[in-house]
Amino acid sequence: MFNSEKWHGSPESVAYRPGKGLILALLAALAIVISLAGFFFWYIPTVGLRSIHPALPYVLGAVVTAISAALFFSAAIIINAAVKGKVPFYSPWLRWLIMKFYLPVMSVAGAIFKIPKIKTEQAFVAINNEMVRMMGRKFRAEKLLLLMPHCIQFDNCKIKVTRNVRNCAGCGKCEIGELLALSDKYGVSLFISTGGTVARRKVYEERPDAVIAVACERDLASGLQDAYPLPVFAIVNKRPRGYCMETGVAINDVKQAITALMGR
Repeated sequence: MFNSEKWHGSPESVAYRPGKGLILALLAALAIVISLAGFFFWYIPTVGLRSIHPALPYVLGAVVTAISAALFFSAAIIINAAVKGKVPFYSPWLRWLIMKFYLPVMSVAGAIFKIPKIKTEQAFVAINNEMVRMMGRKFRAEKLLLLMPHCIQFDNCKIKVTRNVRNCAGCGKCEIGELLALSDKYGVSLFISTGGTVARRKVYEERPDAVIAVACERDLASGLQDAYPLPVFAIVNKRPRGYCMETGVAINDVKQAITALMGR
């Protein structure tokens, strides 16, 4: 039986000693920010903007109007995209707004109104893909990365493909062989990832100009946010046996994504 009292860690293990200084600094910074915000929201109604400067009410009104108009306009574009499946134009600020603002807001609103989170994630993935298409860029094959989850591999396969996908024997029991064929045909890189941390490290190492990623809706939604501003074309996997076991890949969707990003 394993005796934890006699085990002191492998030579590669690192002892975890959280420092109190960092935590105390963060707490102090948070307390200062909250105090300043509280003072601001007390001071402004008490004194009044006009008392500070006659022009401040108009400046604040212009800022609020501009922000409200931007949010309303972008929301109209997202609704149009959800209904018609198209985005009328591409803009970097709109993509940023969708990534950093609307997805968290949509998630909270969905939770309040009892909308399944997967529906919100599916809509987010669809709108993201349309935004990537609307960029109108043509990417070189050697600067594209196909990022696939390891759960697409046949469950009883004894071959390890996460370190080197070329180890695949091409038996046809999963789509890795077909993905390799696509990789060779178009000259794009293919990587099988064991998780989000490994996927992020691979993206950092490869420095691609764009990524075609396959995963479940939850992983895609979080991955798209993590990868921003890198363009990522997201494809939802097939799950005939449920999550994380022998999931499938729509090869034709991957092929279409490659040709679309390459401008063919």
